[in-house]
Amino acid sequence: MGDNDKMVTSDDDELSSSDGEDKELEDRATALEGELANNKYLYEVHLEVVEIYRKLGDIKSMREAYNRFSEYFPLTSTIWLAWIKDEVKLATSSSEKKHVLTLFERAVKDYLSVDVWLEYIQYTLGNCELEETYKVLEKGLSTAGLHANQGSLLWDLLRELELTQLGLHEELSDKWKQQVVKVVDAFKRQLSVPLMHMESCYAEWNEWVQRLPSEYTLDLKPVEWGYQQALKTLKTYQPFEDQLLTEQDDEALYGTYKDYIKVTKNPVTIVCLYERAVAQLSLHTSLWNDYCLYAMSLGDLSDEVSKKAVRNCPWSEELWITRMRILEHNKCDEQPVTQCLEQGLVSIAPSPGLNLWLAYIEFIRRSSTAPEHLHKIITQGAEHLGETGDPTFKLLRLQAKLHARADNMTEARHIWSSILQYPSNKELANVWLEYIALEKQYGNAQQLRSLYQRAIAKCTDWPQFIAEDWQMYERECGTLQDMLKCEDKCKHINKTIVQQSVSEEKPVESKKRSRPQDGNDPKIKRLKISDELEIKPFKKNVTVADINTDTSVFVSNMRSSVTDEDLKKMFPSAKNISIPTDRKGGSRCFAYVEFETETEVTDALDRDRELLQGRPLFISKCVREQSQRRTAFKYSTQGENNKLFVRGLPKKLTQEDVENIFKPYECTAVRLVSLKSGQSKGLAYIDFKDKAAAEEALKATDQMDIDGFVITVAISAPPQKRQYDESDLLIPTRHARSRIQLPLVPRSVQTKQTDSVAQGTSKSNEDFRKMLLNKN
Repeated sequence: MGDNDKMVTSDDDELSSSDGEDKELEDRATALEGELANNKYLYEVHLEVVEIYRKLGDIKSMREAYNRFSEYFPLTSTIWLAWIKDEVKLATSSSEKKHVLTLFERAVKDYLSVDVWLEYIQYTLGNCELEETYKVLEKGLSTAGLHANQGSLLWDLLRELELTQLGLHEELSDKWKQQVVKVVDAFKRQLSVPLMHMESCYAEWNEWVQRLPSEYTLDLKPVEWGYQQALKTLKTYQPFEDQLLTEQDDEALYGTYKDYIKVTKNPVTIVCLYERAVAQLSLHTSLWNDYCLYAMSLGDLSDEVSKKAVRNCPWSEELWITRMRILEHNKCDEQPVTQCLEQGLVSIAPSPGLNLWLAYIEFIRRSSTAPEHLHKIITQGAEHLGETGDPTFKLLRLQAKLHARADNMTEARHIWSSILQYPSNKELANVWLEYIALEKQYGNAQQLRSLYQRAIAKCTDWPQFIAEDWQMYERECGTLQDMLKCEDKCKHINKTIVQQSVSEEKPVESKKRSRPQDGNDPKIKRLKISDELEIKPFKKNVTVADINTDTSVFVSNMRSSVTDEDLKKMFPSAKNISIPTDRKGGSRCFAYVEFETETEVTDALDRDRELLQGRPLFISKCVREQSQRRTAFKYSTQGENNKLFVRGLPKKLTQEDVENIFKPYECTAVRLVSLKSGQSKGLAYIDFKDKAAAEEALKATDQMDIDGFVITVAISAPPQKRQYDESDLLIPTRHARSRIQLPLVPRSVQTKQTDSVAQGTSKSNEDFRKMLLNKN
């Protein structure tokens, strides 16, 4: 085979290989398009689709993919510049060049980026009139010119542009003098802005002034004054700029930006700082909310900022509420606020949106003059949320309050009757007391007393609070007969409470039988040796020394009512179960459970914190030496990227309830933090398969409203335990002994020691002999 034949074969192989790669990319793109058809909010899928079409050179599909990506997500400066550079290569006609300019305009609205502004200005220099370039440059300076770290790049571009125009005119001509004024103004503007490395610009200014003809004079004082003021401000900014260059943690960055904004006085600079912050922390809902609230006083800017906020964090109910309030502050009519509600409810799903509904109802109440319209909206919200979305009936309680304020207690009572139809409500004292307070403020005495009686009859958790409130009301407003009737109705409640208190606090009295003086007491039956009695020996308590520690576990934190049979049901493979008792035969609330094999021991240890009779059992290894029985914390004390820490959960939620919340994000384990009694502390740790899954769950669930509780979700990072050194151990305890160390003897009988006694020498036997002789 000749060389030419080999070359042809090689080219054919390369073409075949390229065709195969293209086929794989096309198949992958088809699969990804299917995913996006089902869910448009898949950021990584959008990104991959765009890159595939770029590699394939499919311009039409690439444009469609980019536009779809931009519709659902704000794009970073990197993505925008990649798209624009592809379009610049293809832009030859005037319409295509206008399309590129349109893309630049869209790009600068997503995030603040000096790089995008520089590319935008450079493109206008070669494709637009000079006047258009100046317009774009001024827009860039007003937006990013106060960027202390990178803004000088835009100012340098302005100076170079003005200096270039100056070089086109004859020296000392009228046009030259006019352009000199523009150059001086460019220097003056730049040197009055606190920018990093502004000393180099000041040096160029001085060099340029030195090169001016001697016939031309300038007033340098305004430029010098502005430069000195900017230097002072820069000294304030410098520490924060240094921190921003080194900080890596998002929360640390957020804290630095907050502190930076506090010391900044110029509102335009504050807006620039917020734009820089959200460009770095685009998913930080608290930062976006801070920005929105600051922008609320800045007019139309607040509308744009709130739009960007909900576009970056559409899952945040708090941001949708803030946007709704900004629309109201800007005096928008009902339609855009209603659209905000509808978009927000769709975006925050599966969260029911209770607080969003409440914010919308607030807006309707403040803006509408028709009460019927307001009550219609509340009814719609209550129907939309249902009992699941509004478990504490906030909307209906608010509606009842509004009816009462409008002197329509009949409708208010009707609403409260519907609320109290639910068994979970009619048993709670706080629900009844709220209804009672409403009746007390807007109703009448007859209805109120009737309500008190109903409440006492139905309430099961704290009826004494209702009784006390009723008694206080009668003391204030009732007659003697009213008071007597009230006390009669409340008597059984107080009696029950007293009995419960006595039964809980009454000590067990140990009575000693008095021994008779003789044996003739007929009431006493004496035991005879001949009596055949079954004497039961005391059950010996098992200790850790009596068992095989290798095949046993130690179970503690049990309820005193737990029996061997209960533990046998929990550990069916147990060979032996022993619950030690006290002298009176009561359980000591721990047990030893022995198994056949060590494998069964391992399985039992994995069931640590499992509930029995509503209380978590502490299951640990049996350790024979007491010095080795210190409880070791079984969970990591270091940060774990695949684990989330959740706080603010409703305490009534079970582990299964929490698992259902995080199940869509592929959680692998859920651990509820509870007290020894088994009651939840409202905290949980959620494990995920990897960091990406944890971050996805964090974005979706942080600040989620669950049964009226807003939960806070963060990557698990337990605080470091303080390390003590020897000097700490030497510090005495302040209250090791009582501060007041006076003898409990009346002051009148206390004897004072004289200095002579305190300082005298001890006496000898001879001294005492002389003292006795003198007495005689």
